Amino acid sequence: MATTSGISGISTYYTPSITFSGLGSDVDFASIIDKLVEVESASIQRYESWKSEWSEKISALESLNTRMKDLRTSAASMSTLTKFVSKTASSSSTSVLTATASSSATSGTHQILVNQLAQNEIEVHSGLAGSDTVVNSSGSAKVFAFSYAGGAAVSVSVANGATLADLAAAINACGANTGVTATVLDMGASYGATRYRLQLQGNGSGATNTITIDDALTTLDGTGGTQNFESATFTEAQAAQNSRIRVNNYPADPNWIERSTNIIGDVISGVTLSLLTASGTAVQVTVNDDTSAMQDKIEDLVEKFNAVISYVKEQTNFDSTTGEAGILLGNYAVEIVKSAMNAIGSGNAPGFKDPNDPYLNLAQIGITTDVNETSDTFGQLVIDSSTLTAALGSNPTGVARLMSAYFRGVSDDTTGNITYYSSLPGITQPGTYAVTATVSGGVITAGTINGHAATISGDTLTGQSGYDEYGLAVRINLVDGSYSGTVRLQMGKNGQFSEKLDDLLSFTSGPVNILINNYQDIIDGIDAKIEAEERRVEGVRKRLTEQFARVDAILSTLNQQSEYLSTQLKKLTSSS
Repeated sequence: MATTSGISGISTYYTPSITFSGLGSDVDFASIIDKLVEVESASIQRYESWKSEWSEKISALESLNTRMKDLRTSAASMSTLTKFVSKTASSSSTSVLTATASSSATSGTHQILVNQLAQNEIEVHSGLAGSDTVVNSSGSAKVFAFSYAGGAAVSVSVANGATLADLAAAINACGANTGVTATVLDMGASYGATRYRLQLQGNGSGATNTITIDDALTTLDGTGGTQNFESATFTEAQAAQNSRIRVNNYPADPNWIERSTNIIGDVISGVTLSLLTASGTAVQVTVNDDTSAMQDKIEDLVEKFNAVISYVKEQTNFDSTTGEAGILLGNYAVEIVKSAMNAIGSGNAPGFKDPNDPYLNLAQIGITTDVNETSDTFGQLVIDSSTLTAALGSNPTGVARLMSAYFRGVSDDTTGNITYYSSLPGITQPGTYAVTATVSGGVITAGTINGHAATISGDTLTGQSGYDEYGLAVRINLVDGSYSGTVRLQMGKNGQFSEKLDDLLSFTSGPVNILINNYQDIIDGIDAKIEAEERRVEGVRKRLTEQFARVDAILSTLNQQSEYLSTQLKKLTSSS
């Protein structure tokens, strides 16, 4: 019999239910079956390879989505002027007061004179010999009563046998007490019989937050086995009072601006003052644009933008020398993303107009697109730091508006007959709109926005549904005449990026997510084909195993017959 050698059959998917003993012949039927099954399984390998390619594409698209989300987060975090603009406030004497400024603060200087600080009231008892001195040995509960900030009386029950420390604890634990903290103050051994003193501290500052001991309700009055805690036994250690300041020499002497706290945020718009001590000399508070912080924000946006563009370049690259191509080469969704990002990065911001606005695009503040195809940063945004710094230094408001104006309405009609009124963020499209109106008899008789008839309501024209100007409202001077002009709705770069990325990242309509879902459908279809092929190949293995088992059995029978005949022939030969 012939022998089969050098065959290494490997079944990746199945284990045969029938095995061969090897007694029937010297043929390795198991290896033969493995090889035959391996041939039948070639289509599965092709499907697996195909599936791997689609999975790699999904992975690449998901990585692109991640970078786009990072860019959207950066843009959204500074999409409005309030979010983007940063201000600093400095004090000429930080020992007297410090200051902070929000984005709404106006740059400038202010003179602040601090006359007095706001204080909370502190009342101190005349004292006892020890914190464990019993204040009530009358045989029944007594009352210590007080009121705070003009409120209702607080009656504290003091148990028989209570000590000075117990009295302080009872005051603090009383549910009706919402504004006073009691402590036991140790004055030191030199004070002898008055060493330990009950201290009542108001928790709020300001002239109205006073503490009043209620003698009418207090029965810890020094009689009948009690210590005296009536009002006469307390000394006002610190009076409740308001802070007093003047801002830019206002109000005139002898008047002051008074507040109940030392943190004052409502006298200079967008500025919070923290008063530290009174002073006879005014302190200068200076508010400036924090251009360094704004530059950091711009640089972060550019970094996130470049992460998207560089990843797109990497995944769509084609090496003509090696013939190797990026996994997303020619992918239409990636091209949509790249085109949308480049259009915003290099184009003018909608609603901006020269010469009305100092900056219309990023290039004017030193941020340009690298067009050198041999450069490592080809297609990315490149910052000229000196130009950006100069722009922020000379016109920070202009830079801020370019970056973060958010549905900011502007009318170009210098006569005042056409003025911007309102719009619907997210619905009205940013841009420049021509407005016409005719007024007769003190009413608007006709009006258009962007060439389309507008809805008339009193002195207002409103853009109608179905057009870019939908929701844009402008006011018309109701003096007879015909008027025309333009109204602009501005959207800065951060808002552009944020809104466009919202669209691109939409789970249902975003091009990348649509492809991911489509590719997943393809993978699901491949998985179904793989399962079908696995079942088919399993059937082939089963059939081959049964067939070769029968062959093995036949060969075994033939071998037995051969051996029998051989034995009989030997017997005949030996007997002759």
